[in-house]
Amino acid sequence: MTTIQLKTETYEQAQKIEELLSKINFVHDIKLDINELDEFTISKLEESKEMYLKDPSSFKSWEEVKAEILSNL
Repeated sequence: MTTIQLKTETYEQAQKIEELLSKINFVHDIKLDINELDEFTISKLEESKEMYLKDPSSFKSWEEVKAEILSNL
């Protein structure tokens, strides 16, 4: 099966394309994903960035965090 992936600027645009494609008989399956960050997540990421810029030594690398998680299992 061949797959086509489309990215749109808004969810509403994606819904319109989904509606259009669903009316075409050769389309087997349509999956509509939302891959947007909400305002809360964006604000938390910005907050985290500011904290990191103030004191980079206070942050752990992913490898350190992963090792701690695995050691607690």
